[in-house]
Amino acid sequence: MGKKLAILLVTLTGLVGISSGFVAGGLQAYTRYQQNVGQEHCGGQKPVHICVQVPLEVFSAYYPYYLSTNTSLFKIRYSSSSAITLIISVSIVGFTQVENHTVTAGSDEQTTTFTPALLDQAVRKLTSDVNTSISVRVTDTRNNLYFFNDTPLLLHAHELMQWVAANRLKIAAWVTPDDPAVTALVTKATSHLASEIAPTPDAMIGYTNHATPQQVSDQVDAIFDALRLDYHIHYSPEPVPYNGPNDTSISLESIKLPSEVLQQRSGMCIELTTLLASAVEQIGLHAEIVITPGHAFLGVAVTPDNTQFQYWDAVQVNNNVAGVSDNIATDREYSTGPIVDTILVSNARLQGVGPMV
Repeated sequence: MGKKLAILLVTLTGLVGISSGFVAGGLQAYTRYQQNVGQEHCGGQKPVHICVQVPLEVFSAYYPYYLSTNTSLFKIRYSSSSAITLIISVSIVGFTQVENHTVTAGSDEQTTTFTPALLDQAVRKLTSDVNTSISVRVTDTRNNLYFFNDTPLLLHAHELMQWVAANRLKIAAWVTPDDPAVTALVTKATSHLASEIAPTPDAMIGYTNHATPQQVSDQVDAIFDALRLDYHIHYSPEPVPYNGPNDTSISLESIKLPSEVLQQRSGMCIELTTLLASAVEQIGLHAEIVITPGHAFLGVAVTPDNTQFQYWDAVQVNNNVAGVSDNIATDREYSTGPIVDTILVSNARLQGVGPMV
């Protein structure tokens, strides 16, 4: 009897586990479906009819990309039983400016799209998810109101990266070469050039003055050494949940900006890699983010034509390893693989993925 009861309990536990898995999978599938479908709200005072199509959520880290590529986030369909000039105003409350479109509505339905400009420092200030709304207001030229709607919107914090193959280039948004904190890092790094093997450049010159591959490598070594000697950066292990361009899964990861890593003196591999890439890009070098299973490290083109790369893995800051030694070890790490993906920051820039801040 006891054995039968035990078997029954195990069986029930397994069935509950399986059913829970299906429920979780179903909820995830439904969530993805909802994200794809978005939401629509229609209405309006006669003779005007308005339909607002908006997403359920927006990743704030990607918003500068949407602006630079003129990606349409919000669609407004409009019509009127009699010809009328309308002013359609759209904004994300607390996040963007108001964008106004003046249109002529008639009996045929038409569509206009919006991606309002950001408020100053809006992305940097968004340090946690916010439930806000997309405000749509439609008036005529005499300010008579025909439609008003606040549609709920989940606005994700700038730290949140949605790891999916289609977003692979968007990790370059976390590479922020113009951030004052990155400038301060490069300034400190300059003092470490003298400790490299001669002949070293006198300054962070990038590829200029016909810098040799060794001189380019010296500059990256100096940046690495500034992190460990001046900032005493600590590496915090956390895997990168991305398995390459053929990965069909969707994962989320919270990634600090380089300035936040420098302030907190700590970061996981992808954060330290984007920090190094930020300093590298500031001095005019071409950086790439190398993804291996669960991990990320930095690649730098030591020739301006991107034909020769060397590599640095920031995990070694914990072990007080000098940049030159880390470079040698990581070159070996790259050559032995396996490599999941390499994301060249300059390619991302060409595709419209600029720095987040």
